[in-house]
Amino acid sequence: MAQIQTKFIRNPIAGFLLLFTTLGFSQNDTETILRLDNFINSSCTTNYNQITSESVQNILKHDVFYITQETKNIYGEKEKEVHEFIVVDTGLEVKRFERIKTDTPLPELRSYIREDFILNEASASNFQALLDYIYPIADWKPDKREFFFKNGKWYFLRDAYFRTKQGFEITVNPKGKITHICYKMRWDEHESK
Repeated sequence: MAQIQTKFIRNPIAGFLLLFTTLGFSQNDTETILRLDNFINSSCTTNYNQITSESVQNILKHDVFYITQETKNIYGEKEKEVHEFIVVDTGLEVKRFERIKTDTPLPELRSYIREDFILNEASASNFQALLDYIYPIADWKPDKREFFFKNGKWYFLRDAYFRTKQGFEITVNPKGKITHICYKMRWDEHESK
């Protein structure tokens, strides 16, 4: 590195030319960027819709948005591609909800819940509605939703495969405050109703 700097010091004109040439080639001109933006804007549509459900507003601290992005006519085809996102706006950043893969603890989801929210018999159906918004069940899956309380935990069944249930397991303290949330791919038989 010292040799390169020494050469630039000895030949400052060559150093400046090299610096400005690399900067010039690394940037697109403004007209090109405008053309590219116009192409994307004419081919893509993005809609942001806030979920204003009572269950979302009464349980979560933050706003939740449903984003739909539609791309069409990119290659002259009449088909369109649609991507859908459900995100939470924390006030500092927009984040997606934690992704469920296998048995998945969900500490971020727990952190989004209002401090004064109590999960009990009266609020469990609202919590089920919240889950329907932020973790919707795919249209092609059969509706296996149910919820129940057992041994200090709430279970919100979302799916079933080959007689094994899966869904959210919510641990609450004696007053009903949520202390832990996880998604379980398989519930033990003693945990079921």
